[in-house]
Amino acid sequence: MATRPKPQKLHRKPRKRKVPYVDPVLEEERAKRVAVVQAKRQKVIDRIRLSLENRRKDKIFIENARFDKEERDRRKAIRDGRKTGSEKIMLQIRNDLSQIIETGIRCVYTSVIIPEKIKYDGRSILSIKGVKYRLQHNLHIVGWGKEAVTMSSAFERIVGKQLRKGWLVVPRKSIFMMWSFPEAFPPLDSRISYVEAGADGHADEKSVIATRRIVNYCKRLKKRDLLIVMLSQGIDDLLCLPRDTITLRDKLRVLNRLKAAKATPEEINTVRNKLSAIRGGDLARIAYPARVVTLITSDVSAEPKSQLSGGPCVYDPKGEKALAILTKYGLLNRVSLSVRELVEETIPWTMAADKQLDANKKYKFVHEYVIACNADAMECMAVESYKLGMFPVKLNSICSGDIQEFAREYVKMTSLMILAVEGKVDKLEMFQEMKDSPVCPLTDEKVQEIFPAKEHWGLGLCLLLGGRPTVNLCDEPGQGGPNQELALYFSLYWYLRTQQYPILREYTVWFLGGSSYGKDGNTPAAGAYGYKSLSTDVYPEFDKAKSAFNAAYAKWWKLNEERRFRSKIADAYREMQEFKSIRNKYVDILPERVLAENNTNLLFSSINDEDELLELKTGNYYTFTNVGDLHVIRIVRFQCNCDGVCHGHQEKVCTDVECPVHQSLSAEAHSKLQYCCRIGARKD
Repeated sequence: MATRPKPQKLHRKPRKRKVPYVDPVLEEERAKRVAVVQAKRQKVIDRIRLSLENRRKDKIFIENARFDKEERDRRKAIRDGRKTGSEKIMLQIRNDLSQIIETGIRCVYTSVIIPEKIKYDGRSILSIKGVKYRLQHNLHIVGWGKEAVTMSSAFERIVGKQLRKGWLVVPRKSIFMMWSFPEAFPPLDSRISYVEAGADGHADEKSVIATRRIVNYCKRLKKRDLLIVMLSQGIDDLLCLPRDTITLRDKLRVLNRLKAAKATPEEINTVRNKLSAIRGGDLARIAYPARVVTLITSDVSAEPKSQLSGGPCVYDPKGEKALAILTKYGLLNRVSLSVRELVEETIPWTMAADKQLDANKKYKFVHEYVIACNADAMECMAVESYKLGMFPVKLNSICSGDIQEFAREYVKMTSLMILAVEGKVDKLEMFQEMKDSPVCPLTDEKVQEIFPAKEHWGLGLCLLLGGRPTVNLCDEPGQGGPNQELALYFSLYWYLRTQQYPILREYTVWFLGGSSYGKDGNTPAAGAYGYKSLSTDVYPEFDKAKSAFNAAYAKWWKLNEERRFRSKIADAYREMQEFKSIRNKYVDILPERVLAENNTNLLFSSINDEDELLELKTGNYYTFTNVGDLHVIRIVRFQCNCDGVCHGHQEKVCTDVECPVHQSLSAEAHSKLQYCCRIGARKD
C-alpha cells in the first residue's frame, strides 16, 4: 500500500520587529532616577556597614578592657599576697576606703533606688516618693542619658503593661554595655526604643533626629496622658534640637566660641537654651496638656534647676539674657544671621503652657523628683564606715568650687577635727573658721552635730563629702581627672599643714576621691588615694637620679676632654644617656609639673604599681549611675607608749575595758585593725 507523502512545512519569513523609538531625553532622565535610587540604596548599605563595624569595634574594645582588667586584678592579687608589714596596713586602708566608696555607689544604682522610691499597687495607683498618680494605660516615657537605661528598665518592671511607649536617647556603647549589667536588662516584651547618639561628647545629626522624633511623639499627647521624663548629668550631646531657623552647625559654632571666650557654664547653658527647641521648658510646653513627671539623677549642686540637665521641663522665658551674653563677649557680629535674628527675639514665649504657672514661676502640671543623689550615697557610706569601726561624719554633699579650693578647705576641715579632739579648738572657733568656707560652709547647727568627742572616736573619724570640683585645663591637657588632681593637691597641702602644726603628725590621714560614673576625667580609673608622703616621696628619688646623671655627665666630659680611650668614652656616653632617661622620667612625674599639665594620671600610674588609683569592682567600663564625686577622709591616731606596736595587725580585740576606743566600737566592727590607745594623750 503506497504511503502518502508528508506535507512540507512552509517556512515563513520572520517578521521584522519594529524597533521602538527611544527618546534620548527620557532615557537620560530614567538613568538619572535609577542612579539616584542606587546611590540612596548604597548610602543605606554603607551606613549599616559602618554601624555594624562600629558595634564590632565597641565589642572588641569592651572585651579587651574586661580582659585587661582581669589580668590587672590577677597581678594585683599576686602583689598583694607578697606584701608585708606597713605595706599590708596600707593595703587594708585602701580596701576599707574603696569599700566605703563602692557601697555608696551601689546604693544609688537606679535599679536599686527606683523600687525603693516608686511603688505600684498592681491596679491603677502609681506612687512616686509618696505622691500618687492614677494610671489607665496612659503612661509614656522619654529620656536622655546613660542612667536612663537602668532607670527605664526598673521602671518598666514596676508598671508593666501600663506603659504604652518609651523613647530613650543614650550614649554610644550603652546598648552593648547592658549585657555587662544584668540589672540593665529590659523586659523581653519591652515597649521602650533605644537610640544611640552623640560622638565624643558632642551632638551629632543622630541626636537631632532622635530628639525630633520624641518631640513629634509628645505633640500627640492628651490631657489624660502621663509623661515620665528621665534625665541625668552630661546629656548636652544627647538633648539637642536646634530651632527650625538655625542648623546644628550654627549652634555648635556659637557654643564653641563662647567656650573659647572663657564664658561660664551658666552663660553657655543660657545661650544653649535660647537656641534650642526642647531645652528651657520647651518639652513641657510641647507635652501640654499632658501631666509631666521629671525623674532626675544628679549631684544636685547649687546650680539652678533651669541649668540642671538642660531644664527641658523648667520654665524659662528665654528673654534678653542670651543677647546680653553674646554682646558681653563681642560675639554678636561673629555669628550667622539666622542665629543673630533668633537671639534678638527678646519677647518671652507665651504658649498655652505658659499660662499654667504658679506664683514661683513653675509649671503646675510638672512635678520634679530627684530620684538619686550623692546625699543618698553618703547615707550608705556612713553605715559602711560605722561597720568598719570608724565614726562617720557627714559634712556636705553639695560642695562646689575650684579643685585647689577643695583641697585647701578639706585640709583645713581635717586639721580642725583633729585639733578639736585634742582640745585645742572649741565649737565656736570651728564655726568661725568654716562658716564662710567657699567649698564646705558649716552652720552653727552642723558644727554642734559633727563636733568630735573622744568617747565617740572608735577606730578613727571618717569625713564624708561630695560635690563637683571644677578643673582649670591648660591648652593641651594630659591624662587625668578632678579626683586624681584633688588627691595630689590634698597630699601636698596636708604635708604643708603638718609642718605648720606638729601635733597633726601624730595622726594618719588618708583621702580617697572617686567618681560615681566609674571614670575620672579621661582615664579608666575612678579616682585616687592621697596621703602625706604621696607627693613628697618623689623628690628624694628625683634628687638621686639627678645626682647620678650629673656624676655620669662629669665622667663622660672628663674622658671626652682627655680623648684617650674611645671605648671608655662610648661606654660613659651610654651610661650618661641611661641616667638622663631615668632623670627625665622623674622630671615628668614631679607633682608641680603634672598638676600644671593636667597629667596627674602619669604620676599615679608610675608609683606603687598603680595601687594609688581607684578601680571600681562594680563594672567593667563604667557604672550606670552618675551622682557626682564622692570623697572620704580617714583620720586615725596610732597612739600609745609601745613604740608603734599597735600600728600593726592584731589577732585579738583590745581587752582594756577602760580604753575609749574599745568602748566606742560598734558591734559589727571587724578586728583587723585594733588600737589600744588613750585618745588625747601624746605619744612618748
